[in-house]
Amino acid sequence: MSAQIFGVGELIRQVNAALAGAFSGVWVRGELSGVKIAGSGHRYFQIKDAEGTLSCAMWAARADRLRFKLTDGLAVLLYGSLEVYPQRGSLQLIVAEVRPEGIGELQLAFEQLKAKLEGEGLFARERKRPMPALPLRVGVVTSPSGAAIRDVLKVLSRWERLAVLLAPVRVQGRGAEGEIAQALGRLGRAGLVDVILLVRGGGSLEDLWAFNEEMVARAIAASPVPVISGVGHEVDVSIADFVADIRAATPTQAAELVVAQLERQERHVAEQFLHLTTALQRRLERLRLRLEVLAGARGLSRVPARLRALDERLTRLAALAPLLRRVVTVRHRRLDGLVSRLYRWPVRFGAPRRRELVTARLSVAAERLRSLVQRRALLLAGAERTLAALSPVAVLQRGYSITWNEGCETPLRSPSETSAGSRLRTRLAGGEIRSLVLGGGGVQGSLFDAPDDRCGEEEAQG
Repeated sequence: MSAQIFGVGELIRQVNAALAGAFSGVWVRGELSGVKIAGSGHRYFQIKDAEGTLSCAMWAARADRLRFKLTDGLAVLLYGSLEVYPQRGSLQLIVAEVRPEGIGELQLAFEQLKAKLEGEGLFARERKRPMPALPLRVGVVTSPSGAAIRDVLKVLSRWERLAVLLAPVRVQGRGAEGEIAQALGRLGRAGLVDVILLVRGGGSLEDLWAFNEEMVARAIAASPVPVISGVGHEVDVSIADFVADIRAATPTQAAELVVAQLERQERHVAEQFLHLTTALQRRLERLRLRLEVLAGARGLSRVPARLRALDERLTRLAALAPLLRRVVTVRHRRLDGLVSRLYRWPVRFGAPRRRELVTARLSVAAERLRSLVQRRALLLAGAERTLAALSPVAVLQRGYSITWNEGCETPLRSPSETSAGSRLRTRLAGGEIRSLVLGGGGVQGSLFDAPDDRCGEEEAQG
């Protein structure tokens, strides 16, 4: 009996046919090693254990649907079919499905993405932005029909002046991550909100998976507006929570954080207003007391009489100035006449000698006259300075006045010093006013009391 002879290719085809019949769908447990990604997107690696190594291939169409990354050392369960690769004659497993061993697929993807983004610094505290001081414009990225938006609006409605802008998106299912990322980008770039709430109600890890996608994480990190995440319940943690500027346990708590910030600012403004008001009242009280002290000073009662005396003296001194100028003018004219006559005298009468004597006497007289004028001018200037130093004119210029009973020299200090029918004389910066007292109750008001609005009405009626 002669042996059957196979060609290489024929033998490999026969082997593959046999393998397909016996090992068309097998599960293999082991650890990944030598993972490589070809330019075509196909993945090539080995699975091994303590007893052996098997080459594996996973085509791009299937590998791209994995939610986690194939890495060396990862313990997995592989499902596929055995075949011999004709070009090398090597046995390999064509992988159709990969399951992480000891940890779920989603959890593995979560841990891998978390480690990647943390390594890039997206979770760093330094890049976290604080809540705006006045978040009066709030953007909300969530489903328009879920329980989360109802809870958020219920809390935010406590602050009437707050504006809410909703960016409706799907929060689970295929493609939800793209909608969420686009909504975050639009709200941030539009400049219409001060803070963004990214919220969703509770659910399973699968339901919340859109918030664990890398696309959403990078959209949060790139947002120019602070993002508050409130995804799921208190026990749920997403990648979005790690990247967000502020993490809230629930959608309701995310809204509470905004309202709490506004309430803090309102209290702060109220406290500052009270502080400033109190400080101003104290300042006004000190000024009032100081004014009362000044008004009661002994020297102030003598100011009007002193002022009139200085005024009269200044008037007399001012009246001397033109008289002195006329005297000087007359003396100069007489001097000029005498000099002219002196030059016309004949020499025989001893004119040169007499002219010298007369000239000397005239010089002495002129010097005395100049000294007199200078002394009078200094006296006048000193009087003016004294008047300026002692006069309360500057006080009158600021709107104050001094009032006397007509015929008295002592200024009034209290309404009780007058009575109905009394005639008063009031000195202002621009002159005096004479008035008649119609009546008074002796009530002393504060210098800083608000004016009676009726005054203007009475003046208008008058």
